[in-house]
Amino acid sequence: MKKTKPEIIFLLVLMFLLVAAAFSFAASPAEPTRDTRTLFGHDVEGLKPVTLIVPSDANHKTLTDANMMHLAMLIEAESKGQIKLDLHRHGSLYRSNDYPKVLPIGTIHIAAINKGQLMSREKRFGPWIVGYIWKSPEHLFSVPCSPEWYEMEEKLAKEKWNMKPMALAPVGNWDYWSKKEVRSMKDLGGKKIWSYGEMSNAYIAAWGGTPVAKSGSEMYMSYYKGGLDVISMSILGYLNFKFWECGKYYVNMPVYPPGSCGIHYVQFYMNRDKWNSLPIAYRKIILDALDLINAVGIWEIICEEKMALYRLINEHKVVDCGIATEHPEEYEKIRKAAVEAGKKYVFDRGVTQAQWDEAQNILKKYADPKHTSRYSWFFKLAWAEADRRLAQVKKDLAAGKTWNEAYDAYHPKHRYDWTVEKIKKEWMAVPRVKMDWNEATRLQ
Repeated sequence: MKKTKPEIIFLLVLMFLLVAAAFSFAASPAEPTRDTRTLFGHDVEGLKPVTLIVPSDANHKTLTDANMMHLAMLIEAESKGQIKLDLHRHGSLYRSNDYPKVLPIGTIHIAAINKGQLMSREKRFGPWIVGYIWKSPEHLFSVPCSPEWYEMEEKLAKEKWNMKPMALAPVGNWDYWSKKEVRSMKDLGGKKIWSYGEMSNAYIAAWGGTPVAKSGSEMYMSYYKGGLDVISMSILGYLNFKFWECGKYYVNMPVYPPGSCGIHYVQFYMNRDKWNSLPIAYRKIILDALDLINAVGIWEIICEEKMALYRLINEHKVVDCGIATEHPEEYEKIRKAAVEAGKKYVFDRGVTQAQWDEAQNILKKYADPKHTSRYSWFFKLAWAEADRRLAQVKKDLAAGKTWNEAYDAYHPKHRYDWTVEKIKKEWMAVPRVKMDWNEATRLQ
């Protein structure tokens, strides 16, 4: 018998190790919090058709408006025409501040609601939604993706609102913007600052400012004429609605850490009586579609806001005051003042120490790196995509394109003519974060 040469043995062993490693890698997903579920394909044969009333006050040619149209198209297609979303766009039926009034009684069936608007009737929401408490972008996923978060949502929405929590909807950070330079908390003293309600009133007063409530339709002219010195708005909104004509200073005092995109404030809810009337197959289709729209919204907002800030600074000459980056000690003063003011506010509304501690313990638990690190993969992908898009914009500008031409490819207006097939393909391709929620409870 011929002896096997040592080099052949070495090659065979190497090949074995490589194959073993490949199988080991395949069996050990690098992204355990990535949602890889197979969605849709639910049997609707023989089920009765249903119509669901859904309002949206998103403006025309915005991502949210296009996404809501796509949501209606996708649900109808996946239910083989059995579920129709009667979508009322552009605030034609109700505005967002009306939703907490009309959804619980069934006048409308599905809506995205800011939980800050729910505190007026349910004090126990308070400890969970005080801003300025998050430790990292990943913290914003580790907490609301937890089973404890969903248990809280399900319990309170059922007891107090006759609503079913469906899927967390995305919302970008509402930064602050000013007519004058602001580089310290002292600079906010005496300023007239736009407020969305009682919680933000408490923050603003703690900074030495004067809260001023204005509707969205009043904000531009009030800011332009000096009725407001400082406003709070998303980066994308500040660009699209030309608020940079009124104030040139970007005061990045993030409720969420810089670079993040919160998903915990705005949530899709459904009237619980209507939900209970639906067959399981319909419930599954609706949840699948809402999980997708949530993922798409978060992904696109991260990308769009990075490009929007670049345009604000470089085209419209908005100045970044660098509160959270160049003056972290001042941001820390602002943050601590807001947290204490928020805590006092919820305690004044009747929240007990035990209720506060319960929420804080969950927040602290999921701030641990062993939890937050499990979501880093998503931000790496999202930030890389945002960088890729911005690099292409810069390349097009350098080649002589106008700002509008360079940004045109990414404008939401191009989404309006998407077919159902394209919607499904594009939405399914977006990375999704897995919610650690009990599926049986979600379907109840």
